[in-house]
Parts: sequence; structure tokens; C-alpha cells
Amino acid sequence: MAGYEDGRPLLPHEQHSQASSVRLETGVYQAHEDMVDSAETEDRRLLSVGDREEGQVFAQTASQTRKTGWFFAAFFATSAIAALALAGLLLSLNPLKSDTESQANEHSTPPKLSRPSDRYVLDPNWDFHAPSQVREYEWTITDTEGSPDGVQKPMMLINNQFPGPLIEINEGDVLSVKLQNKASNATALHWHGIFQNGTNWMDGAAGVTQCPIAPGQSYQYKFNVTNQSGTWVQALDGLVGPMVVHTRREAGKPYSSDRVILLQDWWYDPASGHMWDVLSPGVEDAPVPNAALMNGVNQAVCSDHPNRKCTEVKATSLPRIDVAHGESHRLRFVNVGGFAWFQVAVDEHADLQIVEVDGNIVEPILVSPVLISPGQRYSAILRADHDEGAFWLRARMVTSCFAEQKLPENGIEETKAIISYTSGLHTRHGDHDDASTKDEHDENDDEEDLVLPQTTSDLPFLSVCRDLSSTASFQPSPQQHAPEIADHSWYLRVNLAIGDWRLQRGVLNSSSFRPNLAHPTLHRVLDGLTQHNESFAIQGVNTVAFDPESELVISNNKVETVDIILQNMDENSHPFHLHGTKMWVLAAGHGYFPGYEALGFLPEGKGLLNPANQTIVKNPLKRDTITVEGFGWVLLRFIADNPGVWLFHCHVIWHSEAGMGMQFVSRIDELRGLQIPEEARRLCDAPEEELWKGAPPKDEVFFGFENSRERRRLHEGDTKGLNSDTQDAEEYDDEWARYRIEASGSVAAIA
Repeated sequence: MAGYEDGRPLLPHEQHSQASSVRLETGVYQAHEDMVDSAETEDRRLLSVGDREEGQVFAQTASQTRKTGWFFAAFFATSAIAALALAGLLLSLNPLKSDTESQANEHSTPPKLSRPSDRYVLDPNWDFHAPSQVREYEWTITDTEGSPDGVQKPMMLINNQFPGPLIEINEGDVLSVKLQNKASNATALHWHGIFQNGTNWMDGAAGVTQCPIAPGQSYQYKFNVTNQSGTWVQALDGLVGPMVVHTRREAGKPYSSDRVILLQDWWYDPASGHMWDVLSPGVEDAPVPNAALMNGVNQAVCSDHPNRKCTEVKATSLPRIDVAHGESHRLRFVNVGGFAWFQVAVDEHADLQIVEVDGNIVEPILVSPVLISPGQRYSAILRADHDEGAFWLRARMVTSCFAEQKLPENGIEETKAIISYTSGLHTRHGDHDDASTKDEHDENDDEEDLVLPQTTSDLPFLSVCRDLSSTASFQPSPQQHAPEIADHSWYLRVNLAIGDWRLQRGVLNSSSFRPNLAHPTLHRVLDGLTQHNESFAIQGVNTVAFDPESELVISNNKVETVDIILQNMDENSHPFHLHGTKMWVLAAGHGYFPGYEALGFLPEGKGLLNPANQTIVKNPLKRDTITVEGFGWVLLRFIADNPGVWLFHCHVIWHSEAGMGMQFVSRIDELRGLQIPEEARRLCDAPEEELWKGAPPKDEVFFGFENSRERRRLHEGDTKGLNSDTQDAEEYDDEWARYRIEASGSVAAIA
């Protein structure tokens, strides 16, 4: 079927012929005449909404647009079960295989992963002025084996590509992605950075806005992308890919080439096994990654991995960026990893010029190195100021933030691309055009003509994981002041706490989030409001409709300005991401939050102490992912004007899965009467065991055991005489190991 194998948009004649013939296996989308009519009506509605919003936004900003103020588009990454991933959300982390199948594949040659044909170089002939349209993609998610850096591991892929297909669209378009889940586990797509205004059920947050897509089922994501940018989502075992949203103003771009560069940490063992370990009793440290990848590639030394299947990766597989002297090139860096901060620089070149932060245009500022936390995006301009030669573009993980700075199995902390000087612009899209003929690890690659850089690195050792904005002053362009007055201020204490059964969990104000995969929050809120259950209309912290121990929910009835004070009581830094909007970063620091007055505000942010001094609200940085450093604090402000249920969570996958998240319910006044499409509700009809396939273990599996006297005494609060060296403790350890194997089935084999 057109567009099915390569992930490209369907052409108009293909869309028309397909509309009357598509019949997916689950029956969720059957090609009946009435569904075709309703789909066409929905397309027109979404496009008309986009046209109206685009006209309004352009009218407001056109007069303020500066010479350097082109619109910087966004990215997205797809991830198992919503990718945001809180406890129970990270489904699809590992394809579950039977023992027989695993044995059969033990000595087989791993299948070659298909590399994206464009290598993430954006189309040089893109029509920025094309009329708004529906751009359709068809994706199939499958289980497979892959070896991005040479070491083989189970993966989940989109259309058998790693990284996944590039989506390139214009602002005002409607994006339609028909997803078919042929993998072993349930899954969903979260569109990180997309506001989903009017389509909250398309946010892809499993247990929050939708039920997961069970194995064998299909679902169609369709939404308008007007005035939305800055998108990606973390993934650990293969589901990741970029999306770029263009605007008409981008037609006058002041750079010669434009490409996406995905950075990610990489584990050789499947994430499901690591997740089981992280959530187990007595475990306090997240697993250290084995390697770093750039656009899905690195070069492992196979002799370092004698107990793993490994194939050497040739240097021709490394990303390559051809440049010419005097030109400028835009590099869109995206940290799509689950744990590591990355620092990025180009050998022997001047500092990179940052022009965009999380989809927000900023005044150009020179920075080196560029520091990127999980979930963040930066666009940088590389000035080709050499006459000739080859240079390394380096991205190095900040290992000081790991429990162990030495990576396991002689791991690779740095990933690289080749910056190669050419004679002119005519070669700058060579990798865009001919890469389609090359698969990963292609044995026919000719390395004779490849000149590898001989340059050395000046990247410093960083002892702390912070945001780049802690050392660089970013000025959004055009300017946008933050509101002077907050309607509400919420203090959120962040930490990793050890509770019952020695389980360490992520906590916000004593709440550790546990999503309900079979009954998402959005469904419960809308159903409750429809049934006039006013417990769902409670403003502020709602402890009536929700159990705050597992669901911290803060609601507002109308458009309001909200402050968040994040106080980190943990030694780890935590990058927090808010769905559905962006946040102004008003202030941040180390130690305890000093109070509003120390920052120039009235108590609870109810205005300025000195209205004449507006420094703190004058054009602060606005973004959707912000780091609160270890034992530090940050003051955030956002406008709660987007109707829906929006997740706020740590973007370190191990912390979010352990419960470090909460939810904001915005615009209850607009949610009354809102209806979730039947196709979205139908996902919840799958058996609950199907919805939970691939999810991390529930806390209950780690609770006490029938034959463990010490465990029972701990549960009853009796610690007198307890000794970890006693025979009872040893019996408990043995019993726990046996129970883990029994409870986890095939997962235990790789845990």
C-alpha cells in the first residue's frame, strides 16, 4: 500500500483510492461510506480551524517579526505507551518472545535495519507556501532484532526503520498517522511539544488521555498542527523519529542546509528488564547506559562484548554533514534519550549559535558546548569557517550524573558525526539523495574515499547536570512578557523516596503517580462531568474524585495563570515536561526556594513588589522541558488555557516510571459537554491484560511473601531484632529471586 513501507505522505490520488478500501484487522477503521463522509467532514473541520488560528496568530505577530525571527519548527519522537511514561506506562519496552523462538533465533544473522532514506536532511525543495492539507502516513510497529552500534538487541520499530520515518509538514496542516500495532506489547504515540488544542485525546498519554493500543489493534492519530512546535518523545528500544513543522516565514531561511540530529543513550539489555530491576526492592540507582547514538548509529568494539552477538559497524554508517566554506547550516539537536544529558560541540570551530529552544525562537547567542537534557531541543547554526578538511561533531553523555561514571562493558560515552568540507553547495544534499540505496552495516559500503577526521576534543568534564539556560541568557524573539500576577501558586516537593517493601518511587508532595490504563483520567473526567458528578469539577487539588496517593490532580475552571515551584530534595537533577503548553522559566537556583519576595514578587506571586521593576517578567525564556538541578529549585509560570488533562512529569524514564508525575485539568468550563470520539473509546474495549502487555510491574508484585517471616514483620512495622545477616534475610533473598522469575515469565530471563 502506498506510503506504508517507506512512511512517506500519501499522494492525493493515493489518499482518495485508499479511503474506500482500507480495512484494518481490528475493525477499528472500516471503510464504510458513512465513515468516509465523517472523515472528510473532520478533515475540513480541522483544516478550517487551522486557517482561522493561523490568520489570527500571523496578524498578531507579523508586525513584530524581526530579521532573525524566522519560525523554528519542531520535532517529535514516538515512544512505547505514550513515551512520557509513568509507572505502568512504559509498555512496548521489550518484545516478549517465547523460549522456543529465542532459541531458534540465537544463531541467526540479525536483520539489517532500514535507515531513513533522507538521513534527516530536510527537503531543499520544500514548498513552504503550499495550501493547508491533510498529510497522511501509515505506520506499522513490529518486533525485531537490531544492532545500531553493532551489538544486537531486541527492538521495536516503525516500518522496520531505525530511527523512524521523518515527518515534514507545514503549520496549518492536519497530520494523520494510521498506526497498526503488530508488536507483542501495547503501545501509543505521544507527540511531545504538540499542544493538541481541541484534541486532548490525541496527546497519546496512556492512562491519562487514552487507553493503549493493544497488540493486533490499530488507531488513527489525527490533529491540526497550527501554531505548534517543539516535539519529540523519549524511547528506549527503537521507537523514535523526527517531525518538522514549517511556516511560510521559513521560506527566507538564512542557512544553506537544514537537518535533524537525534541524540540518545542506549542500553544493550531490553528496557523491560532494566525497568523490573529499577522498580525492585532495595534498588536506588538507575541503570547506566552502554552507549550513545547519533541518528541511531555508533561503533562498538565487538571484542569488548564476547558474550553478545556483535557485528562491526563501518565508518561509512556514521552521520555525515557536507559543508562549504562561508556557508551556514542549521542543526536541529534533539535529546531523545531516557536518562543522559548530552554536551555537543564541533572540533576546531567557533561556538555554535543557538537560535531556537524547544520550538521558541531566541536571539542568536554563541554557546559551546551545547548542553541538552532529556526531552529538550535546540537549533544551532554551524558557521563553516574553514577552507577544507574533516572535523568531528561530538555529542558526549555527562557521566557525572550516573551512579557509575564508567559505562558497563567498556561502553561508549561519545557519539560522532563527520563534518566534511566540500567545494560547493551542489553536494550539500548528497546524503539526502543517495542514502536510500544504503542499509545499515551495508557490506558493500566503500570506505576507501572516506576521510576520517583527525581532530581532538575540547569538551570539558561537567560535574553537574543543569539546563544550558543556567549559564546562557536566552532572549525570545519576538519578546513576550510573562503575566505579572499568578492566580495560583503550587509548591511541589520532588524526591525519590523509599517506602514500604524497600521500594523506591518518584514522589511529588507524597504522591506517586499510577496511571489507570483501562480508565484514563480524561475519560473519567468527561464522563463525570456529563453525569453531573461535581466531584470532578472541584478546583485546586482534587482529593475527592482522585486518590492523591496515586493521582495528584490540580484543576482550574477557567483561564488562569499558574505558578509551579519545584523544590528538588533529591541529589539527582530532574528534567520536567508539561504537556499541552509551554512554561516561562522565571527563576532557578540551588538550595531552598528563597520565597517570592526575594525575587521581587508579592506573596504567592500575586503581583510585583515594585511595578516599575519588571525585570523578572520581561521576556523570560519559555519552553516545555525544564531541569530542576539536584537539591535546587525552579519557579515556572504558565497560562492554563488549553482544555484537557495534561501530564507534568520527569523526563528521565526511570524516574517517571517510578511515579514522578502529576496531572493538571485545565478549563473545566470548556470540558463540560466535550465528547471523546468513539474510535478513541474503542481502544479501552480490549481485555485489560492486553492493555497491560509490556508494562512495568505493578507495585503489588513486590509486596510480602507468604513464607517470609521477616517480610511480614516489616509489613507490620516490627523492626526489632531485624538483621540483614540473619538466616531469615537470606531466605527472603532466595524467595524473592524465585518469585521474581515466576512473576515475570519471559521477562525474567533478560532482567
